[in-house]
Amino acid sequence: MVGVREDSPCREAVLAGDRLLKLNGMRPRDILDCLRWGDEAEVKMELLRDGDVVSLKVRKEEGVPLGLIFDEPVFDGVMTCRNRCGFCFVDQIPPGLRPSLYVKDDDYRLSFYYGNFITLNNLSREDVRRIERLRLSPLYVSLHSTDPALRSYMMGGEGRKGLEVLRRFLDRGLEIHLQIVCCSGINDGEALRRTFQQVLAYYPAASLGVVPVGVTRLADPRSPFLQPHDRRSASRVLEMVEEFQKRALEVLGRRLFFASDEFYLLAEREFPPAADYEGYPQLENGVGMCRKFLEEFEECSRGRGPRATRGRGIITGVAGEAVIRRIFPESEKGPQVVTAENEIFGGSVTVTSLLGGRDIISALRERAPSCRELLIPDTLLKEGRFLDDSTLQEVEEGSGYRLLPVPVNGAALLSELGGGASSEYFDPYGKDE
Repeated sequence: MVGVREDSPCREAVLAGDRLLKLNGMRPRDILDCLRWGDEAEVKMELLRDGDVVSLKVRKEEGVPLGLIFDEPVFDGVMTCRNRCGFCFVDQIPPGLRPSLYVKDDDYRLSFYYGNFITLNNLSREDVRRIERLRLSPLYVSLHSTDPALRSYMMGGEGRKGLEVLRRFLDRGLEIHLQIVCCSGINDGEALRRTFQQVLAYYPAASLGVVPVGVTRLADPRSPFLQPHDRRSASRVLEMVEEFQKRALEVLGRRLFFASDEFYLLAEREFPPAADYEGYPQLENGVGMCRKFLEEFEECSRGRGPRATRGRGIITGVAGEAVIRRIFPESEKGPQVVTAENEIFGGSVTVTSLLGGRDIISALRERAPSCRELLIPDTLLKEGRFLDDSTLQEVEEGSGYRLLPVPVNGAALLSELGGGASSEYFDPYGKDE
């Protein structure tokens, strides 16, 4: 544990750094057990503190949470994926990056807390019953296809089980958000149309996001799963999404189907209006992030007059540049924008969030902007490290520039241009804050 909340009933008894061993005689597997077992009026706890076992008893009102804060939501190890997807992005990651990038998680607990996508193929019967008993939702599920044979082919194993579990969860009223990784020539075209039709008829989830398959420089060019999308194929996907949005509006009163920002950038098409994203249910999946960013910036800049930049610049990826340039067209008055190409994953990976520290160093050395401070998205850093495991200080020293991490929203960008990434510990009670 890293601490307790201010209003915790065991604030004086539990210390930061304690390790929770047991609650009421039972060893918790994850934060879900802590929330459930810690609900009682009297809770017995066993802690490991500086090598010694400490036993204590906490008395409180029934239903009042213990208020413990953990660095991770699972204590028994992450449930890993046993699928063998032919398009798996993790299999295409070069060596030497941040260790956590190589973990193939398929853990329903991380789906519930963080929005990670899971396949449902690897759930045990007890996992399914526990999800239903605790009514864990929303959950985020990788669908890819509603055709059991095609889904199995794409996942390199049995894909039927996941579809059966999905239908069971939907029948029980759980909120499910679906994802389709669209592989050109595999599950697009008529296969995508059939999937959309069956989702609308049999799997009416809360939302469905379609994202293009990721292809890195290590991808096997002969793989049928790893053929990158182009302008034409992206346009066809968008046309089908728009067609089924209209159908879903007629049947369900909501759009249900959404395409990721990458498809709009590939197709060189305008992003839909903010209202069409219906609250941005898959923002972290890259669906609507660009539109939301543009809306935030426009709203905060309205009525402010000329935009001063205080000599600060912006670092972005290739895809991000297309969005930034809608706000700041190239001119002497706007901030300097440095576009970093992805040398770690290869040029076909253009999203800013996958830039490494050495990509930024390379871009700054090549372009040498005159400003000495540049803004970077705080999503590039996790616990102070870029995905290539370099630190912010190392990148600053290697480039000779000061880098200022800012949240990925238009208001924050405007504020910092006119004017850091922090590591947030896991607080289960702040999940919906």
